[in-house]
Formats: sequence, C-alpha cells, structure tokens
Amino acid sequence: MNLINKGISALLISGLILSCEDDGYTPIAPVASSGGETMSVLSSFDVSSADDGTFITVTPVSVGVDSYVVDFGDPNSTSDVITISEQGGSASYDYPNEEEEVEYTITVTAKAEGQSDITKSDEITVTHSPMVVGTAAASPTGSHADVFAVFSDGIDYDGGFLPYAEALSDYDTDKVVTTTSDNNILQYSRLGNGAKTFLFGKPATYEEDGTTIKKEAEPEPIIVAEAFASPANDNPNGIGATDIHFDVYSAFAQGIDKLKITLVNDDTGDEYVLDDIELSDGEWTSLGYDLATDFSAPVVRIDQIKFESGTGGTAKDHATLYVDNIYLSKDSSSVILNGGFDLSTAQWKIATHTDGNTDAFNGSSDGSWTNYDGSPNGSKTRGAKWSSSTSGGTFASDKSRYAYQALTLTPGTEYILEYEYAIKDDEGNDPVGGRRMVAVVLDGHFIDGADAIAAETSALGSHVGTIVDGKFSDTVGTLVQVPFTSNDSGQVAIWLYAVTPKDGWVDNVKVYEAP
Repeated sequence: MNLINKGISALLISGLILSCEDDGYTPIAPVASSGGETMSVLSSFDVSSADDGTFITVTPVSVGVDSYVVDFGDPNSTSDVITISEQGGSASYDYPNEEEEVEYTITVTAKAEGQSDITKSDEITVTHSPMVVGTAAASPTGSHADVFAVFSDGIDYDGGFLPYAEALSDYDTDKVVTTTSDNNILQYSRLGNGAKTFLFGKPATYEEDGTTIKKEAEPEPIIVAEAFASPANDNPNGIGATDIHFDVYSAFAQGIDKLKITLVNDDTGDEYVLDDIELSDGEWTSLGYDLATDFSAPVVRIDQIKFESGTGGTAKDHATLYVDNIYLSKDSSSVILNGGFDLSTAQWKIATHTDGNTDAFNGSSDGSWTNYDGSPNGSKTRGAKWSSSTSGGTFASDKSRYAYQALTLTPGTEYILEYEYAIKDDEGNDPVGGRRMVAVVLDGHFIDGADAIAAETSALGSHVGTIVDGKFSDTVGTLVQVPFTSNDSGQVAIWLYAVTPKDGWVDNVKVYEAP
C-alpha cells in the first residue's frame, strides 16, 4: 500500500516488466511493428500528488500500448474513470477531502490492438492536508493592558510580535499552523462533520514501565469576572472582561460560509452559543461580541471553545476555517485599577522595556494602614514596594522596576493624582538629592518603558516625595495630591518608581476629577 500526502512528488506503484512464465506472469502474444515483433507490456504506473494531497496524477510506464483506462476507484463518483489516448500520457483526479484519510484502489488497464488487455491495480491512502492560508489577520491594536490573550502572537512592535502580559498560560497546540508571514494561527478542517474544539491546557505525559502515557488535557478556566487578576494572587475579586474577539478566515469553495461558536463552561456544563455568523469569502473577518449580551446566556466561565459550521450554512470540500487573535478585552479605564495593589502587579506592568524589565514593583504586605476608601484598617495592607536593587535614577539597572498604568480621561479636564508613600529610615548611603519616591503623570500612552522615562521631562504633573519617616504604620505615611490637566486626547499614564538605598512603598493610588 502507498501513502499519498502533500509534499510527495512521486511514488512508483509496485509492478514488474512482464518477461517470462517463470516469474508467474503470462506472456502476451507479440504484434507486428516496423521494428519487428513487439510485446505489449504495462510495467508499472507512477502516482504523484499535488496541492493539498488529494490531487492525484497517474502516469503508466509501458511498451507497445495504444491507450489506457485509469479507474481512480472513487465509489461516490461517476467521473473517476479517465482514458489516456497517447503513449506517455497521464490522467489526474481530485479526490474529495471531506475525510482526512481514505483508502482507494487505482486500476490501470492497458489496451493494444490485437492483444488482450493488461491490468494492474494497487491501493493508495490519500491523506488530505489543507494548504495554510497565505495571509494573516491584522494584529490587534489598543492598550496592551486591556487585553487578555487566549490565542494571539500579540501586537506588531519593532518588526515582530509583542506578546500580551495577561494571557492564557497553556493550550493544546495540535491545530496551530504557521502562515507564510510567520504568524501562528489555528486551522480547523472538516467542520461539516462536527464541532472542533480549542482546548485550554496541554495534554500531560508521564512514564509508566518505559512507555510514555499521554493524559487528557487539564483545562485552565477563564473566569470572566476575574480575567485581569494576577494568577499568582489568590484574591478572588479580579478585574473583569467585557468582550471577546475572534479573527476568522474561510474561502467558501473549500470552507464554510456560516460559523457557530460555542463557549463551554465545564464547571456547570453550560454552553454559551452564538450561531448563524456570516463570514466573508476569502477574507479575514474580525468578530467582536459582548460577553454579557451577545451569546445565548451571559458568559461567566470559559473552559473550551467550539467551532462548527453554522446552522443553515454550507460546508464545502475540506470545510476549513482559520482562526487567530482570540482574546478577551475590557474598556479603557478612566479610573485607576488595582490602586490598592490587592491583585499584586495586575494592571501595573509596562508592555516592554528596552534595556530594562517589565516587573512593576516588589510585592509587599507592608502597605498603608489606611484602606483604599480612606477608612482606617487598624493594621497594614498590601502595597507596592521598591528596594535599592529595583530603584531607578542613580540606581538604574536592568533590574529597575517601574509601575505603569494607562488611563483614558475626559480631554482638557482638571484631575488629581492621589497616593500615599513611605520610605524606610534605616542607615544607608543616599543618592544625590536624597531618597525619593517618584510619581509622574505622562502625556500619552506608551509601550516601551524607555520611552516613558524619556517622556518624564514633558509630564503633565509629577511629585518627588522625600519624607523619610520609616515604613507605613498607624502614624506614618505621607499623602500626596498632584493636580494636572488632561491632554487633548485624554490619554495619560501614571508612572511610579523609587530612587532609594532602602525600602520605599506606595499605596492607595487614585485619579479623580478635581472638585
């Protein structure tokens, strides 16, 4: 049996020149020719595949044959029998590819005047491999902090892709293919035969008696109300997502014209369905949906995503759909999120930092004794901490940490940046200008921390705190209020860091309209 697949240029189907009775063949009576007596012989036939592996070409190898009849053996076709009328000719047939792998028997019958027909057959396995789409969907845009990536290479940046900080950590990669532009996408074929699933979590493997055993994938659920919470923090009150996005591609002649998407909640067994989605033929289509209102029920948890041909739609040929940029998003915020740092560094990381790193600060339980709403807590809360090794300014290094959060405010409006800080008063070698906690209102949004540092000189507002009274306590902590006016776009960013040989803290960061 021969295996025919994309990339195989030619396979010789087994066959020997008919030569003598000792070989188990019956010689064919010779016929007259201008060169003497010639025995008609069908020695073999070549089989080659092209395109997606289902377009098969048969070329007989023979002597003294007038014509051939090639039966490609497709039981569901009336056009799979083809006659070749000249020596050296070939016949081609495009097998259907609704199934990924199918066995067929190809039979070639050689015909010569005055002689009996000569027939050879062999079985082949046709394996269909859909061609990868040559184009890619446009990379996502918008604030890096407003996206939780389920499947995406990230945003276009500096000649490559910049991955999202908030992203699903694991998923099954069986359906991932790479386009000609080196963009990873998902490929789902034969959607007319049933749903195909994008599963969170990769199958685990373990050894047992020297054999590798593959376990079922363990899903990593996405809790919609907590999508933007730090996974390292056990606090259940995260920052919620509002929308889900998909980029999809289908060429109708080989794909589907309508799509059905189902988000599956394994915890409850609930399915959130969106059906009858109209696609564009041969183009990437951008789809965006409200998680609360657009599906059959408000989406609260996602463990897997199913794709299938939509109700009333048509699935043709290999019925392939390509999917990219699956992500959850939230609206750009006009207020500080996680300003009390209960969710650790969530919402405070810059997307990238040339010659630096994207860690926002050190986690700390030595924050303010005041709650975020201004009420006394009676003990310390969580906060953001810097030490000498994570300070900037004089102590700047590739370990320096900067907290960054982008906001979209009402343009041309007066606001207040408010926060508390404290600096440890232990003995240490102070930098020039002393120990300080720095807060800056940047004019615009930034992707690279190096650009944010450079923009400090044109800030909308800033404060350098130099009061050194020790760590936060019920009596220690400096409240700062920085007035500023938002720019014409309303896009501003808060930028926090320390310059100190000893620990410093910031807590209860807020931005609100000036009274």
